[in-house]
Amino acid sequence: MTARPIITAILSALIPGAGQLLARRPLRAAIFFVPTAMTAIAAYVFFDQGTLGMAGLLVRPTFLTGLLVLDVLLLVWRAVSVIDAFVLTSEPGNREWLAVPMAFILLVVAIPHVMVWSYVTDTLDALNSTFVTASSMQQMRAGHRDLAGRTVDYRQLGSAATTRTVYSQASRSAIFEPDFGDPEAVRVWPELASKVITPAPYQLPDNPLGGDRLTILLVGGDAGPNREGLRTDSMNVVTVDLTSGEVTLFGFPRNFKLMPLPGRFRNSFVGLEQVVIERDLTDADGDGWPDTWYDQDGDSIPDEPPFVSCHCFPKMLNEVHQYTQDWTQTYPYSPDPGLSALTEILSNAMDLPIDYFVMVDMAGFVNVIDAIGGVDINVKEPYHVKVSSPEVGKPKAAINVEPGMNHLDGLEALAYTRWRIGSSDYHRMGRQRCLIRAAATQTNTLDLIRAYPTLLDLMRESITTDIPIDALPDLVWAAGQIDLDRVATVGFVPPTYNDGRTPGHYPIPDIGRIRWKVKDVLENGVDSQSSSGKSECD
Repeated sequence: MTARPIITAILSALIPGAGQLLARRPLRAAIFFVPTAMTAIAAYVFFDQGTLGMAGLLVRPTFLTGLLVLDVLLLVWRAVSVIDAFVLTSEPGNREWLAVPMAFILLVVAIPHVMVWSYVTDTLDALNSTFVTASSMQQMRAGHRDLAGRTVDYRQLGSAATTRTVYSQASRSAIFEPDFGDPEAVRVWPELASKVITPAPYQLPDNPLGGDRLTILLVGGDAGPNREGLRTDSMNVVTVDLTSGEVTLFGFPRNFKLMPLPGRFRNSFVGLEQVVIERDLTDADGDGWPDTWYDQDGDSIPDEPPFVSCHCFPKMLNEVHQYTQDWTQTYPYSPDPGLSALTEILSNAMDLPIDYFVMVDMAGFVNVIDAIGGVDINVKEPYHVKVSSPEVGKPKAAINVEPGMNHLDGLEALAYTRWRIGSSDYHRMGRQRCLIRAAATQTNTLDLIRAYPTLLDLMRESITTDIPIDALPDLVWAAGQIDLDRVATVGFVPPTYNDGRTPGHYPIPDIGRIRWKVKDVLENGVDSQSSSGKSECD
């Protein structure tokens, strides 16, 4: 028995055709080597694209599907090459003694191809389950529940409630009522009784970037253990100038009230306005009558003032999502109508088109920070605090740091961005913006490669977005235009950006001031975001 068949098999496993060349079969060696050379050239062209070019290809489903086909063909080709080299140099009577080492060689050959198959199929699954496709939108529309058969009673919402009370009964749903409901549903309601309303088929955008600027709403959802429903407690609008690479993060306070509504659903919350206004009236002087009422008819009894609609969302801004998440008529092809409504409201407030939204829940936030190896933050005041963990049964997230540069893991970063007792919502907003900025500027390609499996799981489990899958290559290109040294952060916080307060002391947004600031930053550059020209995170 000779080792020559095993040697030729190993050589062909390393370079298809090498074993045949050792066996002095140059023509057969050339036949097996030509595809190998072509594969090597293709690999060189791929890696020559650079990080952005490769990333742009790796988010294209068509490219990934082709990669799967190529992976199978290469596995078959390499296996045939190994077996052919073995057969050429072995005697029929000795082959049974070499079956075990040959099986091991073929297993080693197969392992990288199995790994590639696993990574690529996992990537395809994550992309298709997270991002919008034409087929997924059609299926989503077909799968919407019959809204006419449900009753959603918004009036059951107490001041501490965070979820709707839903009754399953075949009566006109509150979502169709003019004072509370989906404006598009209200419009089409007379037709619903006689025919089915079918919107136009979903169309992917022709220009995913929409021009020289890309703007995305980043939302942090507070869903977690012992929390009912989901509120959008972190709302940051990120806008990128695709020409200069400058980036600005605009943050909205969760407790803004009386946020103006876009014209097409300016009357959707008139009934809710009346309910909220009545709750907000106070009796600070203790005379038994609300202080904001007055004696209009002169009978010495305070009269309720006449109601005048503000055409606004009367509750806290972080509750918009809860009140609009069933607006499937207005946003028939949105993976989350509530986020689409919030996007449109903030876009109106800023007078700035917002292209897409992305929402990450608390557990996803922790996993991202851990996956990239943590984040370095310049802490400006000592923190020795604990906040609820995003996972059931897990201990509270704790942070014990002193002023200065600190390296935070996922739970510590969660505590840093969520803590507000002894601080304020507005300080918390600033910490959130600075952490987003730090994570973006500190993450490198190696971190992303190492975190890849975790990020895929995160996409499936913790992210909601309306970004079309076909737009991903353009977004990768846009990410490459970002100048990480030119990142500004702006918080629309009182007293600069509020126009008074409600009777309950909630800030009312100063829309004129907000729009002026947005225009000023976008026209004059990121340095105009503060009088000193420095970021709030420095």
